[in-house]
Amino acid sequence: MIKAKVLRALYDQHQEYWRNERPKMRKLRLAYNNEYWDKRDNSGQILIETTRAYEYVEGYIASLFTRAPSVVFKADVRGRGNPLKSQLMTNAFLDSIRTQLEDASRLALIYPSAFVKLVPNENPDPFKRVTAVAINAWDVIVDTDAASWYDQRYVGHRYYLTLQDAKAKFGNKKFVSAPLVKFLDYVDGETERGYGQKTTTEETQPIFEYVEIVEMYDFRADKLLVWSPDYAEGERFLYQGVVIEEGEGDDIEKTRYENIPFRSASDAPISPIVPLYYSRKPDMPLRGMSALNRVYDQVQETNIIRTYQANMVRRSARQWVVEQGVFDSDDMSKLAQGVDGEYIEVELSAGQTLAGSIIPVPHSPVPNELQQYIQQVNDDFQRGSVMAPFTRGEATKATATEVTALAAYSSSEVGRLARERDAMIEQLSAVYVSMMQVFLTDDADVIVLDGNVEVLKADDLDGDFAIYAQDMGSTPVSDSIKKQEFLNLVPVLQQLGVPNQKLLEQLVRSYDLPEDLMPEGLEMPATMPEMPQPAMGGQMAQDPLQAAQLGISQPSPQNISRILPNV
Repeated sequence: MIKAKVLRALYDQHQEYWRNERPKMRKLRLAYNNEYWDKRDNSGQILIETTRAYEYVEGYIASLFTRAPSVVFKADVRGRGNPLKSQLMTNAFLDSIRTQLEDASRLALIYPSAFVKLVPNENPDPFKRVTAVAINAWDVIVDTDAASWYDQRYVGHRYYLTLQDAKAKFGNKKFVSAPLVKFLDYVDGETERGYGQKTTTEETQPIFEYVEIVEMYDFRADKLLVWSPDYAEGERFLYQGVVIEEGEGDDIEKTRYENIPFRSASDAPISPIVPLYYSRKPDMPLRGMSALNRVYDQVQETNIIRTYQANMVRRSARQWVVEQGVFDSDDMSKLAQGVDGEYIEVELSAGQTLAGSIIPVPHSPVPNELQQYIQQVNDDFQRGSVMAPFTRGEATKATATEVTALAAYSSSEVGRLARERDAMIEQLSAVYVSMMQVFLTDDADVIVLDGNVEVLKADDLDGDFAIYAQDMGSTPVSDSIKKQEFLNLVPVLQQLGVPNQKLLEQLVRSYDLPEDLMPEGLEMPATMPEMPQPAMGGQMAQDPLQAAQLGISQPSPQNISRILPNV
């Protein structure tokens, strides 16, 4: 088991790494927030902010946005659990955390990575006892020596609790608390937790004081360790194990687990933290790479160029060089005012011309190199974004095959990111099912499955299901599409021998029609309508619809042989 001193060393190593990365993370946040320039002391200079970083991130978010995240469960090969019940429960949960999934995607694009943590809460309804929160990369301690997320020996989560909440959860211990200052709000030279030295609990107001907590999941020892650098100087664990509320309503009981309570289908300990890496360092997979950081230099150059152009335009004022003595003070005032239709009389000496007495101040033209440089910066930005043109609203001359590939998320950077997002949703669903096995009892609650009320038990979730993510899986729009597709398939199903009574039953279920529409004893007609024969002999049907058009009512060796090619 990880000792307190070892955990302290892992914590210090984590802090040191992200302390060095903090200036870069702060720059990325400021660029996304359109706060690239520090305008507190600009000496009157005009500073121009562009939305290049924002449009880059939100362009991906618009393409990766899941209107209704959902998953499909495939049955366990050993026949354990109920995939339909598990799928119904999980999709309801995913629909409730859509905002958190979008927040995690945005964090993973701006910063190197992001995480989603499933957090138990005190709710009498077992189906609402788990919620999700998006976590920043610097708040998760990962095993950087591991080759993948599943090979980790440990994973930890750093968060903060108010002093009151910490004492309520872990007992009336003597903490060393401090005001909360978020990670990216630290300023060099300040203390790590606040603007002053830490004070003891007796000298502070608990409501404004926070305690740092680290949850460490030790997978090899199967232990959940709770540690704090603000307790016993980090030399002792704050708590070991976890207390979970089980049951529902008035039958909720608190159960203490010494080991990690959440288990996979193979009974291996898992953590409620799910990663989202859109890009990884090849030599260190658990250290991600920021997508925004790839184009940060181009964002910086765009802001500098626009600022230079703005100041240059302001300096291009209409100025004149006037011969001394030609205009008096009143005339000069009229020239400065620039009133339309104003007449100014001047007295010229013999042989003197007005053209030689007043000339405009010449201005240097904008160099062509500047326009070329702007174009080069834009080209570099487009190459760095590696986004398909259609995501930027540009018309393309793509072929039908290319359009299909893009729609299938298979030949674009958006497709690669979508696959990473789907992998996160799939892993999140598996963790959620594992956690719900702990919260549900044998008669926990009921669900409606295909119009039938059924009891959902913990055993129904105990299966090694294959989980596949999909969008629009459980929305009214997708249901409407499925209904229309079923109606289109009715003639084909009839030709393939499906009884009309079965088709009517499915129709009634799909459209939620009254059950009295299904008469008793409905049978198929004795004869099937004749379908046109194939125009070209020796051509085999390619799909059920073509088979139906070729006159095959119930496929068998006898009626299929007549459409096989002659040899």
